[in-house]
Amino acid sequence: MIFETERLVIRKLHTSDIKEFYDMQNNPKVMQYIKDTMNRHQSELELKRFIDYYTNDTLYYNIWAVEEKKEQILIGICGVYKNIRSEYEIAYRLRESYWQKGFGKEIAKSLINYCFLETNIDELTAYVRTQNKGSISILEKEMQFVSEFYCEKASTYERVYKLKKKNWVVA
Repeated sequence: MIFETERLVIRKLHTSDIKEFYDMQNNPKVMQYIKDTMNRHQSELELKRFIDYYTNDTLYYNIWAVEEKKEQILIGICGVYKNIRSEYEIAYRLRESYWQKGFGKEIAKSLINYCFLETNIDELTAYVRTQNKGSISILEKEMQFVSEFYCEKASTYERVYKLKKKNWVVA
């Protein structure tokens, strides 16, 4: 276990998570603001890639399973990684059937707490497409809005949020 919240366990991903992972990766509503949906084979490769990062000492890339305690089932993923700008970026994604239940807020708040309490990270960043109103709502409460820009790679506008450890209040 990496950390836990009132309703969730954040742990390393396992190959046995593929059914629920694929359910998430193949859902157009879940992936619409992230990247293209993935078929079963692509989902297996992505899951393996995330798992392989756990033993890669050359990259800081941690994507973990979000498991609902009661059902003991994968409901999404979250994590922190060093992006191409050398920023520590947080990320989270939930299966559609777990939307609108407060899990996103619970994950974001706890992920920020974990990063500032358990790692040497001094600043976190989050990027979100401007159409993703759910994540924007969460990030507005947890981090500070920095800017909005046009992302060539995604052909859309994105918002940038940051939070420095010195400005953070443990929740």
